[in-house]
Amino acid sequence: MKKIAREEEMDRLVELVGAGSWDALHGILERQFAVLHNRAQVLIGLCGIVITTTGFSGRLIAGTSPHAQGLIIAGVAIVLLSATLIVWGVQHIRWLTQQPGDDLRGWLLASLAYRDRKTTIYRVAIAFLLVGLSFYVVAIAMMLLHPTAAPSSGGR
Repeated sequence: MKKIAREEEMDRLVELVGAGSWDALHGILERQFAVLHNRAQVLIGLCGIVITTTGFSGRLIAGTSPHAQGLIIAGVAIVLLSATLIVWGVQHIRWLTQQPGDDLRGWLLASLAYRDRKTTIYRVAIAFLLVGLSFYVVAIAMMLLHPTAAPSSGGR
């Protein structure tokens, strides 16, 4: 599927609702941002699950082998990076009414660029989350493949 240029999307939106209909354009963009923020919230929840699960079972998984330790540490670190990107890059708020632009088209173009930046950060965060989850799952698989490996006592 061919991606259209931002200017073409802007022209399409203005043609769809009319050049004088700021309310309709604002509403369309608000709904798009709501979808993006809701999906980002789901990713935050997944990151939280991984981090919480590590608190409960991370020691057992890491006790399997030094490789499992490295994988679980790397996995959780990458998941934390994903959460950071989501919180700072996607959930960070700048209101649509604060977008620059001298006229409707300038405002709309700036708002679309802002949406596209957030969408790109969201996609990068998904990629990091998937990599982190993959590391985490490999560490769990190592634990399951070696169920008799003794977890380290940690000095206790």
